Amino acid sequence: MAIDPRNVKPADLARLLNSTPLGTVIDERQLYRHRMQAGFRIGDGRRVDLLRYIAWLVERKHAPRPVRDPAAEYEALREAAAQHSRMRAEAGRDIGELPGVADPERRDTAKRDFRFF
Repeated sequence: MAIDPRNVKPADLARLLNSTPLGTVIDERQLYRHRMQAGFRIGDGRRVDLLRYIAWLVERKHAPRPVRDPAAEYEALREAAAQHSRMRAEAGRDIGELPGVADPERRDTAKRDFRFF
């Protein structure tokens, strides 16, 4: 069976790539995700151009990574932790309604006499 590398069905492409000594290197879901990301650059929607697919993978692999700012990432992490801590503290302060005074006379006496308190 001859396979045209410029016109391969996705299922056949996955089968072909997994037929190497490396074993399973891609599944149909991963190939589907790649096809959705690459769009029509690697095929016509029904078939895949293996050579364009390989070129797309190489381009993607060697594309410059976005520059990360560790200080900004740390600041965002710290702010998220502080927000979480504030929410937990507020939730812990909510103790509900205080019960009514059982003995108002004793309360008034305790207000006026520290030793009695």
